[in-house]
Amino acid sequence: MSRAYTIVVSFVSLSSLAAIGACTWSPPAPQNIGIEAAGGGSGVNNGAGGRRNPGVGGTGQTVDAAPIMPTMDVNCGSTRNSTTRVPPDLLLVFDRSGSMAADPATGRNCMPAATCPSKWNQATAAVNTAVAASQATIRWGLKLFSTNGNGCTVDPGVQVPMDVNTAPAIATALGGAGPAGSTPTTAAVTLAGDYLAGLTTTNPRFIVLVTDGQPTCAGNNGNGDDSPAAVAAVAAQAARGYGTFVIGVATASDMMATTTLTQMSAAGLHPRAGTPNYYVVNNTAELVTALSSIGAQVASCTFDLATPPPDANNVVVVGDGKSIPRAAQPTDDGWIYGANMTSITLTGSYCQQVMDGVVTNVEALYGCNGVPPIP
Repeated sequence: MSRAYTIVVSFVSLSSLAAIGACTWSPPAPQNIGIEAAGGGSGVNNGAGGRRNPGVGGTGQTVDAAPIMPTMDVNCGSTRNSTTRVPPDLLLVFDRSGSMAADPATGRNCMPAATCPSKWNQATAAVNTAVAASQATIRWGLKLFSTNGNGCTVDPGVQVPMDVNTAPAIATALGGAGPAGSTPTTAAVTLAGDYLAGLTTTNPRFIVLVTDGQPTCAGNNGNGDDSPAAVAAVAAQAARGYGTFVIGVATASDMMATTTLTQMSAAGLHPRAGTPNYYVVNNTAELVTALSSIGAQVASCTFDLATPPPDANNVVVVGDGKSIPRAAQPTDDGWIYGANMTSITLTGSYCQQVMDGVVTNVEALYGCNGVPPIP
């Protein structure tokens, strides 16, 4: 006897998905199929965990399994973003005035002999050593003043642009220069700040002023004391966000220079502990030590993000797998966003942990749809 069959298929409705939210889900396989025998007999249950309902128009059974609800991923599309630690920018603003030709021990002008222990030769050797040792982790640049060893002239821009691995370029620029001209510190520092302001990177930026005495060129007079203006110029760059470390080359016995450099160091917001509050160096080894100390102090706690987060308030930052709180203020412990949310900066004790090498891996976890990421 022929039989007629009706196929009944049960799926989860779209309305049930809307109640769950726009998270990931696993649809049930279409296996809960009931077969109704219209003219007697029994239905066939191919589903698991189904229920039996009386068949219609016959003695058979129709089987329709209860719908299987979708499962929700608790991370809801959470993404894990590795970060890249941002190297600091250190711009060397380097004095090439004629007095740098003197032997720091005797005061005698001993240039141009290549082996002469002049302030210039010892300082350039120290810079080359320090930059070569740290050029992979610090973006070094170089600005000479005066630009061409010609009186008070300082041109905009730099001799070596800021970047990693600039040791060869800086060595070449210093090797092709030499001590000559006056000491136009005010113009050099101001134009150094202008150069840093033109950079588009997120790197923290600093000036390292290396000089051997009093700023001159007041009123474009090569011998005119320009100390007050130079101190004001350093303070102005600090206000723009570019602090200055001051290094005095063989200035310990020069009381006028010491007074001015002390004021500049305070104005630059990075004074050395002790008296004087700037870095006094008398030879190559001492300058290498000073530059290395400065490099360690500015080790960056800023980390670039591959992409800005889709929801700025649904981000968890972790250091070596441990959650770091978001800081309300830059002076608090935690992390803050950089410009346009393209970077994060660790602050307070968390920054110190990075500087000390206690924390080596920083990640940002992005959540979605109000579901926070899980560290």
